[in-house]
Amino acid sequence: MNGFPFYDKPMRIQFAKTKSDVIAKADGTFVPREKRKRQEEKGGKKKKEQHHDSTRLAMPAYPGVYGSSAPPLSQVPYPGGGVKNNLPEAPAPPNNILFVQHLPHDTTPERLQELFDKYHGFKEVRMVAAKPGIAFVEFADEMQSTVAMHGLEGFTIQQTPMHITYAKK
Repeated sequence: MNGFPFYDKPMRIQFAKTKSDVIAKADGTFVPREKRKRQEEKGGKKKKEQHHDSTRLAMPAYPGVYGSSAPPLSQVPYPGGGVKNNLPEAPAPPNNILFVQHLPHDTTPERLQELFDKYHGFKEVRMVAAKPGIAFVEFADEMQSTVAMHGLEGFTIQQTPMHITYAKK
């Protein structure tokens, strides 16, 4: 088996230096090993790494103007304005279920049903009780939901324009 190609690489097989714990237990020669040595070695490595990291932090990688250090990125103002705008998500692929947002909190399923019932293929309206202001509207197929989405996008209910997108699958 030694040298046999396994996943396009030759296998290298060697004997173990010590018996495994499972074999030693089966033979009856099992003696628990001290874990303290391993932990001390690991602890020593961690201390060395911490010391190395602390010396690296003490000296800035890029000194600022007149030797001052640069402020953290969270304190640097965003050039586009006061608040960083998140990039808009890619539109969801066409779906027979529409996701309606920006609804007034007192909007009822009956009110939405009156709006969407005008479009062919309308099935049902599902309001999310835990999150007022959003709803799901189901149609028979994607084409009919697309027609309704384009027809009612931006429709205002109590001076609030609703936003309609395809629901994520």
